[in-house]
Amino acid sequence: MLIASNRGPIQFDIGTDGELEEARGGGGLVTALTGALSATEGLWVAAAMTEGDRMAAARAPGGRIEVADEDTKYHVRYLSLAEESYDRYYNVVSNRILWFAHHYLFDAPRSPRFGAAAQEAWRHYVAVNRAFAEALAEEHPPGQGGSGAGPVYLVQDYHLSLVPAMLRRLRPEALTAHFSHTPFAGPDYFRVLPDHMADAVLRGLLGADVLGFQSQDWAENFLLCCRHVEGARVNLRARRVEIDGRPVLIRVFPIAIDAPAIRRTAATPPVRRLRREISRWKGNARMILRVDRTDLSKNILRGFLAYETFLREHPSWQGRVKFLALLNPSRRAIPEYRAYTRECLRAAERINAELGSADWRPIDVAVGDDYERAVAAYSLYDALMVNPVFDGMNLVAMEGPTVNRTGGTLILSRNAGAHRLLGKHALTVNPFDVGETAEAIRAALEMPKQDRRALHLGLRRAVAANPPARWVNRQLGQLERAFAARH
Repeated sequence: MLIASNRGPIQFDIGTDGELEEARGGGGLVTALTGALSATEGLWVAAAMTEGDRMAAARAPGGRIEVADEDTKYHVRYLSLAEESYDRYYNVVSNRILWFAHHYLFDAPRSPRFGAAAQEAWRHYVAVNRAFAEALAEEHPPGQGGSGAGPVYLVQDYHLSLVPAMLRRLRPEALTAHFSHTPFAGPDYFRVLPDHMADAVLRGLLGADVLGFQSQDWAENFLLCCRHVEGARVNLRARRVEIDGRPVLIRVFPIAIDAPAIRRTAATPPVRRLRREISRWKGNARMILRVDRTDLSKNILRGFLAYETFLREHPSWQGRVKFLALLNPSRRAIPEYRAYTRECLRAAERINAELGSADWRPIDVAVGDDYERAVAAYSLYDALMVNPVFDGMNLVAMEGPTVNRTGGTLILSRNAGAHRLLGKHALTVNPFDVGETAEAIRAALEMPKQDRRALHLGLRRAVAANPPARWVNRQLGQLERAFAARH
């Protein structure tokens, strides 16, 4: 088994003493995939993100870095890409074109404006995808794998949309799955992209044997987009596409969190210390929490405005509730993200100035990467706001209920991928409707205790029923079906 993703499961940084310092990635995705890798003595191919990554790759025999702990052992190979090429592939095409398309983020009267710069960036996107495909192919030369079996590739996310078709040309005997962690745009919006980009992305993905999506909505959007691919036959009912005489299975695999791991984190001394600190800050007030990257798709600004609307419409709650926003800086190289973060912070400052008092601050915002503080805050919220405009899954909606101790209520966007799994145990909102979100805040805070507890228990059960291993195993099961169909 070989896995490919833009970011690897570990990262190396150069310490003050000049030595390499290793940090392991967390979360259900890394846990599930590294477990599968370990079982097959597999390899994870990723882009070098830091100078430490490049140094570690240069020092490792054959460029393969061995990663071992108590339960797993696998290898990582970093691709050291030219800085300009990586910037165009990542910051321009991946995160200012494809991410914006799949999350419906374009400001249509003004952007996008495709021209020579976009075409040049697309050339680099193709080149980086080709570098990944060639690296994966050379790691498993033809003829390896007994009984006629070829390699199994698990390709991750929109950064590498072209890799499956490239791999099919290089290793036609291989089995390939691609998983989209993001939403997938509907056909009308997807056609905002230049025809050659849109067609290349769809044909690139259709090089796989199995395509996985977070929710049925995103899978159906992809199928509808494929109706515009010449030579493709789309079967919506069976969720498959016939192209070049072979089937591509379109399936839904909701990703999961590593619930035992986050509970272990919640029990550590640093998190217990932070929990006491947040509890003192909270006092006797009720607490609304959001934990998000400063991403345009997360809808932070409308969340703040909904809270303001709630306070103005229900002034009896002023002084009795606090909003804690823990925001992790995201994609600071992209101007739209920097501007959006500033706008969110200005809105919070204005709300505090207009509605706050000497002894009550309506919103506290912390900007920084502080996972332990987030886990501590999860334990104490009365309402967790997860209101993205569109989102692939949004694992915060699963992490919070897993360790929450107060029977907290989840306010959940109907456009989050997690909604299909968790929606019946949450207060559903239209993320564009500030008034509806304000009413959901009121309902969450005023809900009878027994009703809150019942919803909370439902959330925990739904999360527990979908462990990370199930996410991986379902994909591998579909690849087994594809292999059997070939033979």
